[in-house]
Amino acid sequence: MLEALQILKFIYRQDRLNFTEDLVADERDYMISGPVTPRAVDKLMGAGKFRELNELVANAREPNC
Repeated sequence: MLEALQILKFIYRQDRLNFTEDLVADERDYMISGPVTPRAVDKLMGAGKFRELNELVANAREPNC
């Protein structure tokens, strides 16, 4: 048991916490055309903006002219 805890402690000590990872905007999340990113879907669904999500997906499916 102690060996497992030591291994976990070593693994977590090597990782660095990043509290600002989700705060930095990614340009791909705000594009009107092109692929829909998972982060954009999560944000729109979380905000209850299903119509905007539907429009975004419809725009992504349209072929570029």
